[in-house]
Amino acid sequence: MGLFDILRGQRTPKRANLDRLFAMTTAYDTITVNLGMTPVPKAAVCFKPVEAGAFAELLRDLDQLLELAGKGSGTTVEQHTDDFGFRWVVLGDEHFEDLVTTTHLVNQTIEERGFSEQLLCSVFAFRDPQSGGGPLYFVYSYKRGTYYPFAPRGDQRRDNAAELRLQASLQRELPIEPELERWYAIWGVPL
Repeated sequence: MGLFDILRGQRTPKRANLDRLFAMTTAYDTITVNLGMTPVPKAAVCFKPVEAGAFAELLRDLDQLLELAGKGSGTTVEQHTDDFGFRWVVLGDEHFEDLVTTTHLVNQTIEERGFSEQLLCSVFAFRDPQSGGGPLYFVYSYKRGTYYPFAPRGDQRRDNAAELRLQASLQRELPIEPELERWYAIWGVPL
């Protein structure tokens, strides 16, 4: 957005760099081999649905597209709506690269249809041996085009030390969100 747009009162949202999502495939070896984490063969895309005919059409088309993609790659698809009204497209696949690719496909489809403002995040799940096998999520924030680790522990608590350890270990491989206050807790991830 330029100065002229600001003066005219036009707001053009910044497009997310969806290609940065693929950084997770390059970081995968470091996460699993060097850090000893076990991948959970699932990933999820979260977005806020809107009441519009075009959005309902997008959801129908997305279902068909994922069905076709799943036939080729073996990726399974489930959908959930959480207590806050956010829609989760949960993908399952034993091949991590297929999870990342299908996650990108979901996001790209939503963005191409003009609903990029509705995209919230994608989440990739692992088990952390240093916490007794507790969940650890890598959250890709669309608005920022960055990842951050999220380590929920128990009832609405998180392991900040584990998150900071991961930031230090992966900052060369993943575009890590530099502002810690933007590392939002995402409770109830359906993975």
